[in-house]
Amino acid sequence: MMRLLVFPKQGNQMTQKHVINSQLICADYKQEYPMLERGEGIYLYDTDGKEYIDACGCTAVVTTLGHGNEEVALALYEQTKKLSVHPTHLFYNQELEAYLKNLCDFAPIGFNHAWTISGGTEAVENSIKLAYQYHRSKGNRKTKVLARWGSYHGNSLTILDVGGMKGRRDYYTDLMVGHLHASPCFPYRKPEEMTLKEYEDSLITEFEKIISENKDDVMAFLAEPLVGAALGACAPTENYFKRISEICKREDILIIADEVMTGFGRTGKNFACEHFGEHADILACAKGISGGYFPLGAVIAHDRVLGPIHESEQPFFSGQTYSCTPQAAAVGNKVLEIIKRDNLVENSKVVGSYLKEKFISLAEEFDVIGDIRGLGLFLSLEFVKDKKTKEVIRPELNFSKLLEKICMTNGLITYGCRGTVELSKGDHMLFAPPLILTTDQADIIIDKLKTSLLEAIKEI
Repeated sequence: MMRLLVFPKQGNQMTQKHVINSQLICADYKQEYPMLERGEGIYLYDTDGKEYIDACGCTAVVTTLGHGNEEVALALYEQTKKLSVHPTHLFYNQELEAYLKNLCDFAPIGFNHAWTISGGTEAVENSIKLAYQYHRSKGNRKTKVLARWGSYHGNSLTILDVGGMKGRRDYYTDLMVGHLHASPCFPYRKPEEMTLKEYEDSLITEFEKIISENKDDVMAFLAEPLVGAALGACAPTENYFKRISEICKREDILIIADEVMTGFGRTGKNFACEHFGEHADILACAKGISGGYFPLGAVIAHDRVLGPIHESEQPFFSGQTYSCTPQAAAVGNKVLEIIKRDNLVENSKVVGSYLKEKFISLAEEFDVIGDIRGLGLFLSLEFVKDKKTKEVIRPELNFSKLLEKICMTNGLITYGCRGTVELSKGDHMLFAPPLILTTDQADIIIDKLKTSLLEAIKEI
């Protein structure tokens, strides 16, 4: 939860009386929060000296390299001394040029165009603008994005409209223009009478129906390769994206892969879309791209997207104050260098597999754990009242947040979420520790989680 301290100290103590919580859905104005002082590796320390394991990547899935990395701090310092920002309408910059090349080299083949902005919401919004301009360059007037219920793509009004996370949308629906939504691909919550193949078939049928009814309007399909906080590291059925891609290519609909949470090694590949074939046209990136050391996002586009725009000889009608800054490029470059040098993508795969196996063993001890899902160090537990029926825990118990609070008391920072059933009910917990995690540290996470589960179950 992000907070802004409006008034400073009263005496020697920092007051929280005037804390404004920017995520109103999570606000608890009566609660007093510990004050963090520093971080080191996978650990965080508050002003009382208490140690916490960052098992969720802060808020959330951000800390690729862990905390307190001196190499990244030095890279930022050195670049800040040289050049922080520059007039992008008149100049280019060597640091930026080098970074964009490295970024495209890290992306799948054919993704040879990139630029940076300052975060995930901007990355998704710029991706949508790019898709719109692609169609305009071809003489099309398509204006709708098709996304999925049970998804989260950012926090601007446009991206809340595109997203499908009920709790974040509902307050602002009067301000929305009404983009399109399909059902998510959520194997754990499929109808029991259906096989996985039948379930996938039903989703493809629904998708084709939406496209056929809006043939002249849909310019892009936006999806997280693995759904993040909304459904808890939910991977699709085996051929889902392959079949979606075939439809989109036939109808000239661009696919935007929201890699804000899942990119940069998080799932055991450079980008999560690489697990599911060559379906994406645009990658929207943020969070792990800078490891939390600088506000940074990026759009990386395939040649086929930029071709018509180049032919139109029109510039890309976008750009923000902190687009393509050398400071951000220096941080991004150093983070990417460390990811590659220290084999963190492979570490995410190996240690993530180890942690997932430990979760599976834990589920044998706790009936409250209904499902374990995810790839690499992007994992989730879904909690249920009954494993056989998958009945949810009573919503008023708010089990995921209760467990989150107990975990924190036990020195484990987690990310409790809701909304896997009917977009509002159902509890799950997302785990996304830094990619530097070791198996020994994974064991500590399991021990602390086990202790916390016993306390939480006893409390309810």
